[in-house]
Amino acid sequence: MKGLALTKVLFKASFLLFVFFTPLSAVISIKLLIFCTAISIALMVYERHIINFAFRIWDIGLYLLVLIMGLLYSSDISAGFSILETNLSFVAVPIAFSCLSNFTEQEMRDVILSFVLGVFFSCAICLGNAFFEYYETGDADSFFFYNLTGIVNLQPTYLAYYLIFCITIGLYLLFSGETRLRSHITTAIILYFFALLLLTGGYTAFISLVLVFSFFVLKFFIEERTLPRKLTFILVLLMTITMFVVNSARDNKVILDDSWERFVLWESAISANPSLLFGVGTGDYKDEMNKYYQNHAMLQFANESYNSHNQFIQLFFSNGLIGLFAIALLVIRPLYLSYKSQNILGILVLFPFLIYGVTEVFLGRYQGVVFFALLHQIFILQYKSQQAKPVLNRVDLV
Repeated sequence: MKGLALTKVLFKASFLLFVFFTPLSAVISIKLLIFCTAISIALMVYERHIINFAFRIWDIGLYLLVLIMGLLYSSDISAGFSILETNLSFVAVPIAFSCLSNFTEQEMRDVILSFVLGVFFSCAICLGNAFFEYYETGDADSFFFYNLTGIVNLQPTYLAYYLIFCITIGLYLLFSGETRLRSHITTAIILYFFALLLLTGGYTAFISLVLVFSFFVLKFFIEERTLPRKLTFILVLLMTITMFVVNSARDNKVILDDSWERFVLWESAISANPSLLFGVGTGDYKDEMNKYYQNHAMLQFANESYNSHNQFIQLFFSNGLIGLFAIALLVIRPLYLSYKSQNILGILVLFPFLIYGVTEVFLGRYQGVVFFALLHQIFILQYKSQQAKPVLNRVDLV
């Protein structure tokens, strides 16, 4: 029994480290995830949690099954297996979470705090490197986009979504008065994340954040106006005004022209799909898209091997309506369970994924897959733990 207890302590420490390193280093995060998964499988077999685990990830299983089926009619099998490899985190993360089957409020806080700390230090490394580069070269571009995030090998798109998550968590805790830090410290941390978002985020990030801000503004006007809520309201107004000022001042043509480019990519992926039901196959999307670009004089897109820049259209193109149905279930299930359990935080942090899913293939890299898998499991497990509470209470009464 002591060995089992020590194993669980080792697992929890390793799991929190995995979450912490996800926004810092994909290499370290993957190794820690593999280690946690191995321990979880052993404990799952020992404690016979396999059936419960299977019911918990049925939507993930369906999504992966669609990707595997897409290999059957793919000509580029190696590319297909590469996509499957990227999506293995969808299974590894729930397996790791199986050791947190009860998933208390404290465990949820620990997981979220570990990720927020990882984002905090990732941003600190990016800023430190940017200041050093600026000191060496005098080039202010060191503080923006890929130049800023390259030091941690993280695309600005993913860091922006991470930052939206952290800002949302901070505002939620500040508004509800649940933060364990002093209000001015929490406010400073939120502003720190917001400043980084201004350096990395495009219009998609700002639209997502405006929707989050709208929630807190609405809550402020319809509920009792306590001091923490007044502070949150003022902070949200200041950040909203800053976003609009920054957007109006931008003259970066790459950002301004980005919207029309995406419309062309979306239309191309839909038009190039030869089968509405099955798509081109899990491994063939890149070759088929490039053929379409070349046949329609879009040589720049072909040279860059652009994907559709839309998660839902991308699955429709590669795996047809079946793939679109699978990804819809994967996104809607935790949202629905959060709504059903009146978990406002779950809705707030998952909803931006729908916005990002319209403009980016967010599940195309490990950082996107593992982050969404974490959110997926956090709020599904929270729902299941809430459902179990009445049963436990009845048992106590008996």
